[in-house]
Formats: sequence, structure tokens, C-alpha cells
Amino acid sequence: FFFFDIIISSSIYKRMSKAIWVSTSAIAIGLLGVSFQTLLRKNWFRVTVSRDNFKADYNHTILSIPTIYYPKGKLLDVLPDWHDERNGLFQLYRLMPGDEFKLDFDILNDGTNLTAKKRISDCNFPQSIMCRPCFEYESSSVNAADILYDRQDGGEYSAAFAHIESMTSIGQLWEAMQLPPHILKTLLFEHAFVSNFKSGLMTAPMHANSLTSSMAVQFVGKKTWIFFSSDVTRDSNMLNAFQVDSVVIPTQSPQDNYDIYVYTSQPGDVLFFADNWGHTVYTHEGPNLMLNFRKLLIGNILRRPIDWLHTILAALVTSNKKPFQNKKLHPAPFKSNYLRNTLHGIHSGLCGDGKLSEWDKLMMDVMMEDASKQTTSRRI
Repeated sequence: FFFFDIIISSSIYKRMSKAIWVSTSAIAIGLLGVSFQTLLRKNWFRVTVSRDNFKADYNHTILSIPTIYYPKGKLLDVLPDWHDERNGLFQLYRLMPGDEFKLDFDILNDGTNLTAKKRISDCNFPQSIMCRPCFEYESSSVNAADILYDRQDGGEYSAAFAHIESMTSIGQLWEAMQLPPHILKTLLFEHAFVSNFKSGLMTAPMHANSLTSSMAVQFVGKKTWIFFSSDVTRDSNMLNAFQVDSVVIPTQSPQDNYDIYVYTSQPGDVLFFADNWGHTVYTHEGPNLMLNFRKLLIGNILRRPIDWLHTILAALVTSNKKPFQNKKLHPAPFKSNYLRNTLHGIHSGLCGDGKLSEWDKLMMDVMMEDASKQTTSRRI
């Protein structure tokens, strides 16, 4: 009887395993099918966008980011691990008032090269939350410390979405901030943002990373951000953001009252935000270094599984890159693909003639007001 039970149990187990495999495969195929349908339905080839899509008809409410303050040198006491998203998808860790974080730029001297572009000095393109800032097409390998010390020749360089080549330097930056050591081994990658502008500049138009969660660490200088929750970013009655590569870009202004978060970073800030949180960034003048560390969590997939798979499909479909230039929108060519070409052609109608939509201007005013307050308080 014992061996008979084993045979029956084994047979039942095999049937159950097969049923689970078939069910899982069916669900995966179904999700991929829906994602592909979404890609066909929600893409920039099927949308007509003009300034009329970005009217400022509804009211916004400015909210504060939930903040945990920590004494200098005690970040590990309040942040022992990557922020647990079960406690909130949006969280800022900031030094106690009066404490300061100062980074030794020499940490970045040896082997800390990254890809940077030169700012176009005679660009008369308006500051905008929707359209690209003016940088030259050609990239150069520039030392991060040289940018911060203003030692590079021939203009103002800016590194955006760049990768620091030296893991030793990343480790030293990590230790300088006293971030949890074990987290570094679990990250997918980092994006470095390094600049030293003579005057402030919009450096990131409206977008949202739709794949991973982020930890933005401000080491030097300040940046002013506007954030929109994932619901505002993706809802068809709000920003109704469509996919481009691994990010989403708004197709309209909110069609109802909405909340925003306005935030100016300072050295020592560690900000966590989840996938699909739309944001735009203004970088203040002077030396500036921010690293955005990315991590893939199960919540990134489960919160919006269709959108997550849609992102993967869109990134695969639009992975080919080639030089592109739209002189109405941007004086220098840049690497792009046919989907981005379509997007930038659409955006040329939003601000290519030097004018902004109502909503773009409103958000720029909100951002510049906060940036001005922070600059004034710093100088006093």
C-alpha cells in the first residue's frame, strides 16, 4: 500500500504540475497579447498633439514629500535597507536642519569618466517641461571631477543618464553618504547627472521610468523637481502618458483637478520613488552631482503588469538608434529612433516656435518660484 500511495501521489503531482505550467503559460501569453494590443493602441503614431492638448483648465494642489530627517553621519540608523515600498512609494531622507553634507570632489579624479555633452550657449529655445534642453549632438568622455571643478575646456558640459566607469568611485560615493553597504550589490544600474552651469537650466523634460524603482542621491548642488503620482501620469483622464523606449511621456495636461509634488533637493538628500512617477527637473547653477540608482522590485511588475510588459515590447521594437535632427525643435542632431522621431516632430508644435502651452508655462512658473526661493535662502 505504501508504494501504491507513492505512485498515485507522483501521478497527481505530475498532473498538477502540468496544469500549473499550462495555466501560467496561458496567463503569460494572454498578458503579452494584451500588452501588444496596448502597444498598437497607445503609441505616438496614433495621437495628434498640439498646444490645445495642454491647456491649464484645472487646479493643482502642491503636496509635500513625506520626509524623515537624520543627524549627520546617522543615515544608517533610519535607512538600514532599500526603502520598503509597503511603507509608501515616495519617501525623502534628509539631513537635520543645520547639518551639511560636503563631498570631496577628488574622489572622482581617478577613472571617473562619463559621457557628457556640451551646452549650446546661443540657444534661444525656451525653458520648458515638455521639450529637450539645448545640448550638442556629439558626446565626449569627460572626467566628473573636471566638470565639478570647471576644469574642462571649451564650454559647459553636462552628463545625463550617464554611467560612471569606475566601480571604486561609486563605492567611495556610497561610503561618503553612508548608505547601506549591502544594497549596492542588488542594484541594476545607476544613472549619473553631473554639471556645472553658469546659470540654471531645465535638464529633464517630463517623463517617467516605467520599469524600475529609483533612489536619487544628491551629492553636490541642488535640483528642483516636479513629481506626479503614477495615477496622474498614466490615467487617460490625466497626463495619459504613452510609451517611448523605457519611459512614458504625457500626451495631454490633466483633465481634472490634480496633485503635484514640488521639491528642491540639497546635498545629503536620498529620495525614493516608484515606477511611473512622472517628473521634470531643473538643475541649479554651480557644481552639481546626483546619482539615480535603479532597482527592479516585484512591485514594479505587479502594480501594472500590462504596462510593464508593454514597456519591454516598446523598448525592443524601438531599439534601433540613428542620428536625427528637427531644426524647428532643436539646433543639433541627437541619437534617436523612428518612434522618438515621431515624438519630437509632435513636440516641435508645442515649443518649436519659442512659445509654450498654457500648462507648460504654468508648471514652469511653479518650478521657478520654488527654485528662486531656494536660491535666495542659500545666498542669504
